[in-house]
Amino acid sequence: MFYLNHTTHKGGLVKAADYADTIRRTFDMKKICRVTSGRLTLILLTFYCLTSAVPAGAAPAYGVLGQPTLADTTFASRCPDLNAQFNIQDNGGPSGIAIDPRDERIYVTDYGGGRVLTWPNADALQACQAADEVIGAGDLFGPEAVAIDVPSNTVFIADTLSHTVKGYRRVGGVWTLVVTLGTQGVSGSGLNQLNFPRGLAVDPGGRLFVADDFNNRILIFDPPFANGEAAADSIGAGANGGFANPKGLAMSGNTLFVADYFGNRVLRFTGPFKTPDQVYVASGIFSGLNHPVDVGMHPDGSLLVTDQGNVRIARYNDAVWSPSRAAPTSSFSDNMNPEPLGVATDRDGRIFIADFSAFRVLIRKESVKKTPISKASSAAAKALLADLHKRPKRALNRVAIGQQLITWKYGLKTNPNAWYGDWLQLEQGGFPLPEVMGGELSDLMSYPGFSPNQDALDELIAHGQAGHIVTLVWHPNNPAAGGFSTPTSTANLQNMVNDATAVGAAWQTQLDRAAAVLQQFKDAGVPVIFRPLHEQNGNFFWWGDNGTSKAALRARQSAWVKMWRDMVTELTVKKGLNNLLFAFGTNQVNFDGVVPPLTYYPGGNWADIATIDIYDEQLDLGGNTRGLQHYAALVGTGKPFGIAEFGQSFGNNGTGANASAWDARTLATRIRDSYPRTTFATAWYSSVEGGNSYVFALPDVSHTLELLQDPLIDTQ
Repeated sequence: MFYLNHTTHKGGLVKAADYADTIRRTFDMKKICRVTSGRLTLILLTFYCLTSAVPAGAAPAYGVLGQPTLADTTFASRCPDLNAQFNIQDNGGPSGIAIDPRDERIYVTDYGGGRVLTWPNADALQACQAADEVIGAGDLFGPEAVAIDVPSNTVFIADTLSHTVKGYRRVGGVWTLVVTLGTQGVSGSGLNQLNFPRGLAVDPGGRLFVADDFNNRILIFDPPFANGEAAADSIGAGANGGFANPKGLAMSGNTLFVADYFGNRVLRFTGPFKTPDQVYVASGIFSGLNHPVDVGMHPDGSLLVTDQGNVRIARYNDAVWSPSRAAPTSSFSDNMNPEPLGVATDRDGRIFIADFSAFRVLIRKESVKKTPISKASSAAAKALLADLHKRPKRALNRVAIGQQLITWKYGLKTNPNAWYGDWLQLEQGGFPLPEVMGGELSDLMSYPGFSPNQDALDELIAHGQAGHIVTLVWHPNNPAAGGFSTPTSTANLQNMVNDATAVGAAWQTQLDRAAAVLQQFKDAGVPVIFRPLHEQNGNFFWWGDNGTSKAALRARQSAWVKMWRDMVTELTVKKGLNNLLFAFGTNQVNFDGVVPPLTYYPGGNWADIATIDIYDEQLDLGGNTRGLQHYAALVGTGKPFGIAEFGQSFGNNGTGANASAWDARTLATRIRDSYPRTTFATAWYSSVEGGNSYVFALPDVSHTLELLQDPLIDTQ
């Protein structure tokens, strides 16, 4: 058997043509031979750890899989249990890593063992803990990358040496091969063929991206997947000089990152990747690298790159939105051996590194920021956010239930048809009262020609002062044209941050009015979950998506994010509002016109909470493909997750004889089986508008008492 350094197998220090010729001469599927460079003696005789450049005591702690301790790095020192060690066939260590954002289950390709090992999560890992499940043993021949298709729970594996990508799914409790892309043991360049596939990524629409290394392209496959199917499209990076052996892939919303190994760079492409197209131009290039082999997205928005030639993990901050960069923002190399391969993160911020030549996975124990994004936040705001972060681990009273007030309806608090009507019905019916009270910020403003609903404002403040949760949504008027429907131009979004323009001046006026209301909550000591400019991934409001793609979409995304960040800075820094938690709110899952939920995500340093609005008579999150994908993307940010609005179907207008028969208990069912990390859920109000009756409020639907008494639900 031909044993040399796996660095070359990943496309390392020899030319691709020489590598291909060597593979042709030595490839033997039964022996799973691997090809490497002439560094054999160095690798076999000197297993060592590089010391970190970080000052003593400053670096994060590390955990390890595959070896008993961090000091153990040799073949002989591996954990004794076969399912706790890598390289059971003596052909190499771990290569690729994927973490399911929903439950943080860990998947690691055991290249030398021809299998994938999986552990429940990193929270309770013990030294030399054995994997609780094994995938693909006996089917795989040199697996390198792994990715998860959330809605179908399919685990895709790049089986590099067999020139295939294989999908496995639990069938009757057993991991079963359900689909194979490419042809076993046969390389090729057709759209239904692969030539040493490496990196994998699944986008929020369920499409599979495959780095086809020796064909210098990224193939895009559409679901549902079938054996041997042809890719719908490919990315060749021709406008950027072409790929030079692409390896690892990472996806964030509509943004794809590709490790271009011999190009010594990472290319960023902005979707949506509408197929067939064939022409894609990078929206960013990240250089200063020496043979990048894998990429991963951290919840804080940084791009992690396995910079193999420099034996380190390079980091580029704010990678989705930053321009091209000639050098990493930072890097680390502590505990790393000469062949680092795969890199991945979980939603808590831990970084997993496949330390291939030491037969182990390093777990760098970083953590995401769990304090408010505003550095000067009040103690009350910090306490509220801390409570939201802790809620998913509660056994009881996990989900704070809420009701939105009809703040645009004036009148007495005792008037059942006025702003307090939905809440009043709950009180009069003897129901447990919601923990969360919601309002519309625009209805509470004071300016020439408009009087605020002072009664609603006072009630919201009193609710917060009593120790309960207050949320405010904001539908601001279009600063260019008035109203809040129909997406505005990207140019107008760009001008909103420039006070010298008419649009910018008008927007500043609205921010001033918003701040005046929010100041009253601050003065009363009330923290507010503030959800402005929500549902931007749909085309319902002027600030929303306008259906563009590529360069036009990139421009709109950039303008939107800059506008959001400017708004946060204006309110927290310039206005001094330290009581706000900013909720990034996305659109419901059952509209065809919405783009992926992170398309306009401003980054981990610019949002405290991630939410979604859902209107569906079944709240069909468990069975809805996009629902599960959107949930996975949002909880993957590491932010507390909330259902900011829920109710029965908009499509039926919540009308008809059966409108009030909608079963409120469906919410609890769907949270249990599909959205377990939900921290709060707010019912929208019932109203009659434009001749249509919208029935959403808790007192207007059926089985509300049972929902409010459910052990899952937190009321006052």
